[in-house]
This record gives sequence, structure tokens and C-alpha cells, in this order.
Amino acid sequence: MNTLVVLLILLSILIFIVFGEVAFSIISGTVANFCLFILLVLLLVNGLPVYGSTLLIFLAIAAITLFYINEFNRKTLVAFICVLFFLMVFTLVVWPLIHVLKVYGFPPEELDELSDFDFSVNVPFESLNTSLILLSFSGAVIDGSMAISSATSELVGHAKQLVLKEILASSLVVGRDVLTSTINTLLFAFMGSNLGLIIWLQDLNYSFQDIINSKVFVGGLLTSVISGIAAVLILPLTSAVASYTFCKSQSK
Repeated sequence: MNTLVVLLILLSILIFIVFGEVAFSIISGTVANFCLFILLVLLLVNGLPVYGSTLLIFLAIAAITLFYINEFNRKTLVAFICVLFFLMVFTLVVWPLIHVLKVYGFPPEELDELSDFDFSVNVPFESLNTSLILLSFSGAVIDGSMAISSATSELVGHAKQLVLKEILASSLVVGRDVLTSTINTLLFAFMGSNLGLIIWLQDLNYSFQDIINSKVFVGGLLTSVISGIAAVLILPLTSAVASYTFCKSQSK
């Protein structure tokens, strides 16, 4: 516990050194997002609809990250609109996909450890799995959209001639660079968080076919794949909306 406190203090000091006055907004915004996650848990425990609660918390996290930490301006407004539109459309695809794959609930490998607990949880696991996936790709979607919106705004601001096609092409190039690092981050995050699981499955003498058909493995892989798809789709969407919005605004 003492080590954790020291690391948090060190992190706060480094943020203040690097970002100056903006550091307070970054730290307080991060704390607010953490409190929103705790609020989501309390809402689910008290029986509120899982999807509706998660959607509201997702939008609140996006609003804090974009409007509070990065201030309210055209760049953050465009990013928020893209995130909102993407969220509405993407969840319509994710929900039936989770229902078809049926990766929600407790996997057989965890039943021995959970045998002493009460399984009568008043939360639908299908909806809960959707909630977890939404939260898992929230960071990649919000950060990616904000990065593209900000970069496109700078491109338009420094362009000598406002040609929408060229601005869009340049914005997509930036999106490709952002996507490369995002995919690598998601890949190594999956590998790091599931390394113990993979070793455990090897100790259980699972064959490769058993591993790729295991619910506990497929569930984690599904979250990473959906997060990657979300990161891929949000970038061109934001590039198109930001290029059109900023070029139109600048021409006026």
C-alpha cells in the first residue's frame, strides 16, 4: 500500500512538471472517471438496467475527458459527436454478436474457485459482458477520436489552400499512424493480461484446439478484437467529420 501511494505521488509530480497548469485538470478528471466507474458498479448492484447505465457512464467519461480535461472547443465537440455516433451504431452490432458467441457467464475453469460463492446474481451476464466491452474500448475510441480531431484542426489551420480532399487524405495518414500504435497497445495489453491464463491452460494440458475454443480465452480475445475494430473504425469517421467541419468553418 505504501508503495502504491508513493507511485501515485510520483506520477502526480511528473504530470505537474510536464503539463504545468493543465495537470490539475488531468488528475482531477482521472479521479472523476474512476468515481464514475464506482458509480456504475453501484448502479448495477442496485438493479438498474446494465446497458442504459453503461451508456450513460460511457458518455460521462467521454464528456469529462474531452470537455473538462481538453476544454470545450470545436476539436473536442467534433470528437464527442463522432464518439456518440459511433457508440450508437457499434453497440447495435456488438450486442447480437455477444449473444451469438455466448462467451458471457462463468467459464468451467473458474467454477472450482467460485464454488463457495452464491451464483444467484441479479445481473444478466449477457448485458454485463456488453458493458465490460464498452468500457474496455472507451479509452481507445475517445483518445483516437480526439487525436484525429486535433491533428485535422492543425492541418486546416496551417493549410494555405483549403482543399477538402487533400485535408482528408492528410488526416487519414495521421489516423494510420495513430492506428499502428493503438493496435500494438491493444495486442500487448491482451498478451500481458492473459499471459497467466495461457500458462495455466498449458498446465492443464489443453491442446491448441481446446484453448481457442475455451470460453475464458475467447472472452478475453473477443474484447481485444472488438476494441481493435472500434479503434480502426473511429479514426476514418473522425477524419471525415473533422475535415469537413473545419474546412467549412475556416472557409467562412
